[in-house]
Amino acid sequence: MSSNRTLDLLVTGFGPFPGVRINPTTRLAKLVEARLRNSGLRIGSAILETSYAAGLPTLRREIDAAAPGAILLLGVAARARNVRVELYARGRSNPLHPDATGRTPKSTSRGGGLPKLTTGRPLGALSHLRRLGIASRLSPSAGRYLCDASYAAALNHPAMAGRPVLFVHVPWLKPAAGSKPATRVKAFRPGTDRLSRALAAIGLSLAVAGR
Repeated sequence: MSSNRTLDLLVTGFGPFPGVRINPTTRLAKLVEARLRNSGLRIGSAILETSYAAGLPTLRREIDAAAPGAILLLGVAARARNVRVELYARGRSNPLHPDATGRTPKSTSRGGGLPKLTTGRPLGALSHLRRLGIASRLSPSAGRYLCDASYAAALNHPAMAGRPVLFVHVPWLKPAAGSKPATRVKAFRPGTDRLSRALAAIGLSLAVAGR
């Protein structure tokens, strides 16, 4: 155990970015932290600005300060029809997709350019989601945006060597009852309560594995 470790689990979400005015992971990260508050573990959450200049340095500072035993990173995949448990981080970014500040990344690839397998527990995460009837799958690519970049940054951080790190992409969530005709709500969209329960179970299993 790291001598300066102050958290058993760090949960992160993102703020808005072009095309996503309200990012559901902002709320989900806080809900997961709240659900695990009485677990006996030390849980913290952080909302990252969806920018290369601020979001990634913030993540690294959070890890520096807490040296968490495990990290659960959450991101939104607006076109997804299921929850995606990401297997790899490649550290590649698309210079055509601006971040929340309108800027694009300077570099498009991480040194070496090889995929890095997560130190998390993807099959266990998938079982937690499916146990609650949430449409989900394993995914071989976290994209080429801040989600993949943050996943690579967490996996590459020296404090996380041998620690569980997992990234989960969520689709748009089911709207609140009465806010939209039921006939227009896509069946694959997960409800906030059920999804936050599944994500909390995933986070708990990561934290226990990282102790």
